[in-house]
Amino acid sequence: MKKFEMGAHEDLIRTLSQPMPTQEFESACEPIVLDILVNYEGFVSIEKGPAYPGTPFDYFGWRGGLPYVVEFKGSRHRLNFPGKTQQQRLLTVLGSVCGIHAALLQVRVCDGHYRMLYDDELTQLFTGREAPMQPIADWLRSRIQSP
Repeated sequence: MKKFEMGAHEDLIRTLSQPMPTQEFESACEPIVLDILVNYEGFVSIEKGPAYPGTPFDYFGWRGGLPYVVEFKGSRHRLNFPGKTQQQRLLTVLGSVCGIHAALLQVRVCDGHYRMLYDDELTQLFTGREAPMQPIADWLRSRIQSP
């Protein structure tokens, strides 16, 4: 967990204390997101992702000479994660664009903390550990065959 300087964003953070829809909340957080990406994580040439339906990331930018898609999940007090559908879409994009990297920026705006997950950390988070499914399928079959 890392900390960002809240001072420059105090007025914005005060407005975020009001309940609001997630999309509106995350859109309002853009100045905080850009501050973290540029001043704390070393991103340059950041732009909003395309407005196509189902786009699984919010920003595109460069870090250390490498292109990244960045998904932002913000909350007042929690670290939120993308849903399973969004995770699958992001993995599909990563598998179809050679050389692209991914990051997840999770921000708790009310206490000035954030976490950034990159590439392998993110893929492991989304895909989980490998687990053999055959024993589970066998167990289910045994239950179906003999009620």
